[in-house]
Amino acid sequence: MLINRCCYILISFLITFQLGCSNKINLENLNLEERKFAVTLIDSITHSSQLVSVQIYNVDNKHFGYVAGEKNTIEVYTISPKGMLEFLKQYQISDKFGGVRALTKIKNTDLLVLGNKADNALEVHKIKSDGRLEKINTIFDSDTTFIDEIVTIHQIAINDRTFIYAGGLDKGLSCYEITEDGKLYDIQSIKDNDSLFLHGIIGMSSLVIENKKFLVTGAFFDGGISCFQVMENGHLENVSNVKDDKTLFLNGTFPVNTVQLGFQNFLLVGHRHNLHYSTDYAEEHYHGDGINVFKINAQGKVNLHSQLKDNEQLLLKGSTRIEIIKFNEKEALVFIGTRDDKGIQICSLKENGVLNPIKTIDLGYSIYNGMTVEEIDNNWYLLTGAYDNNLIEIYAVTLN
Repeated sequence: MLINRCCYILISFLITFQLGCSNKINLENLNLEERKFAVTLIDSITHSSQLVSVQIYNVDNKHFGYVAGEKNTIEVYTISPKGMLEFLKQYQISDKFGGVRALTKIKNTDLLVLGNKADNALEVHKIKSDGRLEKINTIFDSDTTFIDEIVTIHQIAINDRTFIYAGGLDKGLSCYEITEDGKLYDIQSIKDNDSLFLHGIIGMSSLVIENKKFLVTGAFFDGGISCFQVMENGHLENVSNVKDDKTLFLNGTFPVNTVQLGFQNFLLVGHRHNLHYSTDYAEEHYHGDGINVFKINAQGKVNLHSQLKDNEQLLLKGSTRIEIIKFNEKEALVFIGTRDDKGIQICSLKENGVLNPIKTIDLGYSIYNGMTVEEIDNNWYLLTGAYDNNLIEIYAVTLN
């Protein structure tokens, strides 16, 4: 009897162990749509500005939120490991109204670069260990550069050099090299023309394909995208362009982001159509809102791959920000912030390059580029800044 009971206990244990292991393996193999997925509000705090740029940065293993918008200030918040926000400091950037944009921390440095849209300037600030800022450099737009009403900044590291590409409502793109002590040197400026899409650059992204670096720009006024190969000296060579037509969603090109899944290189581009600005005759050319998914090959050629078109169940009207969490080489989570639908559309993206909607968040306020995702102590957080409701909110993103 004792032997039989011991055998029974042993067999039960082995069955339970095997089932437990099987469940764990199956859970890891589940698609995002099949797993328990939640976006939970952690903290909310009021803010006086119409927010346009929000970012989270790690400084000496502490996390801070930097936010700015239509006013002439930037504010800093501490973010606890559990996602709680606490106001730290406000800085005045300009003496006049016009806005602050493109908050960008230079990787592997303590430098924060921003666009002073009011003064048509590019500024470099040193981030101190407590998250506070100290301005150390400013350059202004000139007759040979294109940072008038600067809106966006994108950084690319090549060997031991870092280049920043700046654009905005001006008719062109300017490149600078930034040093570790915050000095800026002119590298190249490219003027918009009938072939390029550089007038009103709001979104930029980059990726590496077969050891070649590419930069993609989205032009709001031009209604299209341009792809450039980035040379070792930071200079750009145009390799591909895509113009809006009746099949694309590039009228008012806005957010641009890239992700590599497996051996596929995907470019995601959204737009805020002129219709949403009540522009004369815009409705004649309106064929809906949507997100374009392009593929980029090793030569930088951009080709349409798939699209997600807005409908009554989705929140895609006036997309202004695309953020991506890449979980592995097979799947990523895509967050699409919208100004006109006042919410966030969440999709999964797989190696097949098709956006699959899995969740919507009705915020009740507009996202006008003010959204970011960041990992803090192995947990993912989504930070949003309201354009029309004086709020900063932080959400926990969890997958079980």
